[in-house]
Amino acid sequence: MTTYASLLQAAAARLAAAGIDSPRLDAEVLLAATLGIDRTRLYGRLRERTAPDCESSFASALARRAAGEPVAYLVGQREFWSLPFTVTPDVLIPRPETELLIETCCRLASELSAPFICDLGTGSGCIAVALARELPRARLIATDISSAALALARHNAMAHAVSDRIVFVRGDLLAPFRGTACFDLIVSNPPYVAENEPLPPGVDREPAGALRAGRDGLDIIRRLVTDAPARLRPGGWLLSEIGHGQADAVRRLAADTGLESVSLRPDFAGIPRVLVARRG
Repeated sequence: MTTYASLLQAAAARLAAAGIDSPRLDAEVLLAATLGIDRTRLYGRLRERTAPDCESSFASALARRAAGEPVAYLVGQREFWSLPFTVTPDVLIPRPETELLIETCCRLASELSAPFICDLGTGSGCIAVALARELPRARLIATDISSAALALARHNAMAHAVSDRIVFVRGDLLAPFRGTACFDLIVSNPPYVAENEPLPPGVDREPAGALRAGRDGLDIIRRLVTDAPARLRPGGWLLSEIGHGQADAVRRLAADTGLESVSLRPDFAGIPRVLVARRG
């Protein structure tokens, strides 16, 4: 008799043999998704006998994971800021280190009565939606060059009941905006991986346009720090996630454009991760 416990054990061994970093966790997530339950309920069913249709569906998902497909794409969801977000291969998978952007933005926005925030390259919408949830008086605009990403971001905004406070605009970074400066904060998790830098297994399945940014990985960040001051109100802030090893170059870029109060916030691993700079 096959139980869910024995099925998980065999699945974890298969993923480990395939070189997956977290074989047991991934197996549990995939099996719970196959059954349509959460992992907590799965633990209560480990001694139960498996259903044949479940074994077949689980085996299919397991094979795709063993071949390197990210778990988030297989189950169609990833948690960010303690909120579930629908994700597809059209967007980057939200990551824990990006939550530092939310923390920093909320701290700065708390000084404003009704902050006007722009999220550039919104992807799944995780940044804009999390900010809208945390800052009920904020108004937001979220942009992306991908129509598929914008459709998904709108879906996530509706799912979390904040679609009435986020305007989604298709466009390349700040290109859709003309005229006078208007934003209190501009936030972005832009592409920052160099074109020849190897990608970890699974990450190479995510959209290259959301990852790669030229020879040194700074093509998009250069545009951000150059264009953002003209779209920020006096005293407004630019916040951008950056890559490992880019701190010194990004600091120089920001200083060269006249931005002030330039600092870099480290992530949980101590890596400089978020550029914080202010228009004078």
